[in-house]
Amino acid sequence: MSEKQPTIVDVAREAGVSIATVSRAMTGGSISAATREKVEAAMKCLRYRPGAVRSGQKKGGDRCIAAVLSSQTSPYYAAMCEGITAEAARSGYRLLVLSYPEGTSCETVTEDLMDLQPEGALLAGFAVESSVSQDVTRSCLQRIQQAMPLVAIGPPIEGIECARLTSDPSQCVRKAMAHLSMMGHRKIAFVGGDRSARFSVIRENAYYEEGERLGCVRDSTYVMLTGCNAQAGELGVSILLGNHRPQDYPTAIFAINDLVALGAMRELQRSGLNVPRDIALVGCDNAFFAPYLTPALTTVDLHPSEHGRAAVAELIMSINAGHPISFNQSFESSLIVRESCGASMGVRTFDR
Repeated sequence: MSEKQPTIVDVAREAGVSIATVSRAMTGGSISAATREKVEAAMKCLRYRPGAVRSGQKKGGDRCIAAVLSSQTSPYYAAMCEGITAEAARSGYRLLVLSYPEGTSCETVTEDLMDLQPEGALLAGFAVESSVSQDVTRSCLQRIQQAMPLVAIGPPIEGIECARLTSDPSQCVRKAMAHLSMMGHRKIAFVGGDRSARFSVIRENAYYEEGERLGCVRDSTYVMLTGCNAQAGELGVSILLGNHRPQDYPTAIFAINDLVALGAMRELQRSGLNVPRDIALVGCDNAFFAPYLTPALTTVDLHPSEHGRAAVAELIMSINAGHPISFNQSFESSLIVRESCGASMGVRTFDR
């Protein structure tokens, strides 16, 4: 039996740093010299050899891996793709990015991968997120896993043992709501998402659980599952305001992603409401445009580029090891406080 190969998670644990820090150390990212030395010492101690170096393969670009993503027009997946592309290039692999329109079946993705036969596959988005038919998703992933090494970015799927990296889908909600609660908000609305995606279901449940823990108003009419794009944010806020008298408006909104927050901000301002004086707003993803909105958007950074880099590093390690590598790693998200949450206004008391 071959000796179990150390993973990037083992290196992070040995060095006492995050997996994202290990990824930055391996890819020449910005970290302190002392931290880099700790990571390198851990790699040496564990005999960890990342990517192409481990098997001594040629850098001629004759090896190929595939990345299956949801829409690349999403800032979240665009950032993830940037990390995936950088790590694949650094390791000497050609990258085949497969992006599918909404509604594509998992069977279609599976057949495409079977036809293309890359050396390994990285799956993110709808291919691992769908909550509609977990049995079908599980069956498809098992078939892929039998044909090639597999790494998934997303919540775990029962019966699928592979390298899996993600941010805790509930953590971003809890951090945002705790911050809003600290600012005095008890009437917090949840806008965006739908129940066909597991991350959306998890975040909705976290919204109710955290709201109860914080003593927030529990009102199902404050939940608008209108989708995940900017139009969904506009629609959600329009319905939210239309269904309530001004004195019953929420004092804050958590948007399921920054695109939804973008649409929500537009609709709030179009309705004559000031963000954050009348209604505070927090998004999720830390999209490239978040600092440039007026007001600048408070959001939760999930670090998708780091997810992409680390996932490719682990996929290549699995390819070179010649056997599947299974572990779960959750990245810590970061609350980025800007103007839209009203932090500059201090703790407030609301009459509504």
